[in-house]
Amino acid sequence: MAYLIAELRQRLGAMDLVANEQFDFPITQSKLADALGLSVVHVNRVLQAFRAQGILDLKRHVVTLGDLEKIVQLGGFDSLDDNASAK
Repeated sequence: MAYLIAELRQRLGAMDLVANEQFDFPITQSKLADALGLSVVHVNRVLQAFRAQGILDLKRHVVTLGDLEKIVQLGGFDSLDDNASAK
């Protein structure tokens, strides 16, 4: 889940669709669980943990990132910029 959030942040940022570390995320927890092959209960618990730790918040289909570096670290995300410079 952290990887997906980091990937979306990277791609939406490249299209100038991220403002103040916020971006639209019009998907329900149920759909997110289906997409990731997780239970809805697990998705809810992970999102609650992220919120409690100040990593991110998801309200009214908007993600607010409180700690982008932590999301990147948790998800094992390598930015597209890093991959491009390695070539």
